[in-house]
Amino acid sequence: MNHIKTAILLVCLSTQVSLPVSAFSIRDLLGMGEEENRTEVLPSDGSEADAAGAQGQDATNWAKSNRPEAAAKVNLVLIKRLLANLGPAQRSALLADDATFNQFIRQEASNLSVIAAAQANKVQEDANTAFLMQRGADNILREIYLKKLIDAKLPEGFPSEQQVREYFDKNQEKFVIAERVHVWQIFFPVDEGMDEKAVTALRKRVNAIAQDIRKNKIDFNSAAIKYSQHAPSNTNGGYMGLIKTADLKPGIKTALLESAEGKISQALTTDTGIHIVKRGAIVPARKVSFEQGKAQIRTLLTKQVRAQLRKAIFEQAASTYPVDLSDNKIEEWRLRLRTNLEIPASK
Repeated sequence: MNHIKTAILLVCLSTQVSLPVSAFSIRDLLGMGEEENRTEVLPSDGSEADAAGAQGQDATNWAKSNRPEAAAKVNLVLIKRLLANLGPAQRSALLADDATFNQFIRQEASNLSVIAAAQANKVQEDANTAFLMQRGADNILREIYLKKLIDAKLPEGFPSEQQVREYFDKNQEKFVIAERVHVWQIFFPVDEGMDEKAVTALRKRVNAIAQDIRKNKIDFNSAAIKYSQHAPSNTNGGYMGLIKTADLKPGIKTALLESAEGKISQALTTDTGIHIVKRGAIVPARKVSFEQGKAQIRTLLTKQVRAQLRKAIFEQAASTYPVDLSDNKIEEWRLRLRTNLEIPASK
């Protein structure tokens, strides 16, 4: 984990859904009423509005908060803290564009407003909510500790150029781009409920379509758009892309590699259905040079070492701060929870 983010940005739905005028009002749904009847949330200044709020939450404004205004402020200290916990690239992108930065700040203000509303409604006092909040805090603490310790233990300059070169030399077989082939297909699914007679009739129809393509009565792309039931390739005239030959279904692989470029196959049956295929150019396998692969190797070696360090830290922590458990106790809990998952009420 490269960075621990303390700011959780709400996802704003950009798709607008048109509803009948008589459907419902969002403001009414939230108990806020129409705009002119809405109770404003005013700053805490000892006014009558504050006195009313102290006696109870306004029924026309479910989000009204009795928290001091300062508690929901966005200030420079908070923004610095948020930015410090973002990745360098994300931080630079936010600071480089005024509109993006403005949106980020305003979203954080919206977050604080919702949190204030939740606290005003005492959501945090629910026992399960409090448990989840503590669980989240514990998880963050664990990940920060792991990151700090892993960063401290990771050898400086790892991996070196020599280590990267050694990995490349010992794993030449991993740095090969496999043979690939351009493939087009027209696909007809075979349903599980189809009997042999129906499958035979379908195969006959597919062969007739293939024959029409070979006789130039219809071109392959048009036939694919008209007949193929493989949605991803249908609108592309049946083009499946540049596919590794090793990934092709056995029956299709043999037919493609043994045919000439551009040739149309007969009906080919696989475990998913019946296909007409056309082969494009074959792109031969080629080796990846050291220069092309070294960035990938650095990432791979770093990831491997970090995973090993993480595992070692867990093992050391378990040894130093053991949690008393036994297989018998765990099995006892499992059997009890199968029949009773009721959570005891908090005192």
